Amino acid sequence: MPRQKVAGKKMKSSTKKSVASGSKASKSTMKKKTAPAEGGIKTSNRRFKPGTVALREIKRYQKHTNLLLLKAPFQRFVRAICEGIDAQLRFQSQALLAVQEAAEMYLVGLFEDSNLCAIHANRVTVMKKDMELARRIRGERFHDHRDLQPKNGDEVFYQLPYYNEKEHMAHLKKVIGRN
Repeated sequence: MPRQKVAGKKMKSSTKKSVASGSKASKSTMKKKTAPAEGGIKTSNRRFKPGTVALREIKRYQKHTNLLLLKAPFQRFVRAICEGIDAQLRFQSQALLAVQEAAEMYLVGLFEDSNLCAIHANRVTVMKKDMELARRIRGERFHDHRDLQPKNGDEVFYQLPYYNEKEHMAHLKKVIGRN
């Protein structure tokens, strides 16, 4: 059926031919394409292959230079830690940003090294043992705690075990029990 022109307007026929079956379908059975009601982008219920979204996120985070952690919670965290040292400490905003930048760089580097350890073990999942190995290779094993209390020379220092935890914890309990 040819289209008819009426006063410059196009009139479409009331039926359209279906591409799949070749039959004609009425307008009532055809879905109307409209914009989403909430003004956002339409989301599909499509599932991506495993790893696709992770790679997309990696590329997105590598492109931008924003901070990964939110500023206010991190500043509260730093202030809460420093409250135990000195309640009267005050910070410049740039100093807190520098601490946050350094902390994020350290964490990202640690995760990169841990990921390499996991890949070396033929795994894709980073585990606690990968982080422990990365820290041990880096030489950060003894930097867990900094004690600022004045010493008089007769103190006994204990270190928590990094490996063979059950054996070392049993030994540590035995040693502590003697004192």
